[in-house]
Amino acid sequence: MSLLPYWDQNVDLDVVNWLPYCLDYNPVSVNGMHSETLRSIAALSLEMDSEFLYLRSIRSGCVGTLFRENLIDPGRDHRLNLGFSMVFGYSRIMEALLHLVSKASLEVKAGVTLCGVWDRDILLDESKVIALVSENPLFDEEKFLEALAEVMAKAGGQKRQASFYAERFGYRRFSIPYETDDVQQLAISQLLHDFEFEETRTIVGPRPEIPLSVPGFPAGF
Repeated sequence: MSLLPYWDQNVDLDVVNWLPYCLDYNPVSVNGMHSETLRSIAALSLEMDSEFLYLRSIRSGCVGTLFRENLIDPGRDHRLNLGFSMVFGYSRIMEALLHLVSKASLEVKAGVTLCGVWDRDILLDESKVIALVSENPLFDEEKFLEALAEVMAKAGGQKRQASFYAERFGYRRFSIPYETDDVQQLAISQLLHDFEFEETRTIVGPRPEIPLSVPGFPAGF
């Protein structure tokens, strides 16, 4: 059963077409152009069978593995990026970790959603992702990223095999379909949550999809 709620708001990303999407080179070191902390998070996420995709905030703009053009040329992103959001590829290990992170922080919410990656009008990929969001305009991004990197390092240990090979030989990106969950189980969970009994909800966990209303978390950009 899923630890995190399923959000009803999907993400659509429009990526540049001068980089190959399926085979990514330097998926870790490119994030070092933002900070050493973000580079560590990108490396550690690969060790947890996940992938750091992007970070979006007032302070940083829209940066990350899928938006390296903004790391190379920070001035090209002229959008006003309200709030804070961070997206990772789905894995059960990462879901468990970010579930604990969201429980420990009152300012951050975590959930599962669907992410579509586009090259203009062409859909390159569609996959299940985990998003961290905060609606606090004064959110302390630097402190949170440092704490997240520390927690990920403790959870993942000292191994760096996946990130090493991804940097040396390239990272072949794979996607986790949104339909990996048991559809029948999701339907049963939704039905149970339709009953207004708090006792039932504490047993079955979060319902399959809940509304998300957080300024700055995009339905598409």
